[in-house]
Amino acid sequence: MTTDRKNLTLAYLEAVAQQRYGDLENMFVPALQFRGPITKRHTAQDFIGALKRLGVIHVRNDVRHVFVDGDDVCVIYDFVTSSTAGALPTIEWLHFEGSRIRAIDLFYDQLPWQTVMAEMTERAKRAGQAVA
Repeated sequence: MTTDRKNLTLAYLEAVAQQRYGDLENMFVPALQFRGPITKRHTAQDFIGALKRLGVIHVRNDVRHVFVDGDDVCVIYDFVTSSTAGALPTIEWLHFEGSRIRAIDLFYDQLPWQTVMAEMTERAKRAGQAVA
């Protein structure tokens, strides 16, 4: 398996955008550590569950730049949503273990995400789904 960190990072972002959650399982170590501005996740399955909930508003990721430094990758991209918030500038700092992601540090402006979360809640209510 390749250890080209840039290509692995781009494959991860593509799998997220295309909602290929089965592919993501193979990209993470099982004990993935995720840290974001308002939440933490401690397993790959928990993180994938959060991505599934975001899938209702996620359209694509527009990558602006990828920086690679050994086992660490920093990717700057726009998280494009179908919400009125549109594209949200995002930074992820990925830490690799071999060819798998072992940790993710996520950085973004929380203010536009308030709109996204409100719209996700409203869409879930209209669809009769539980709101997480």
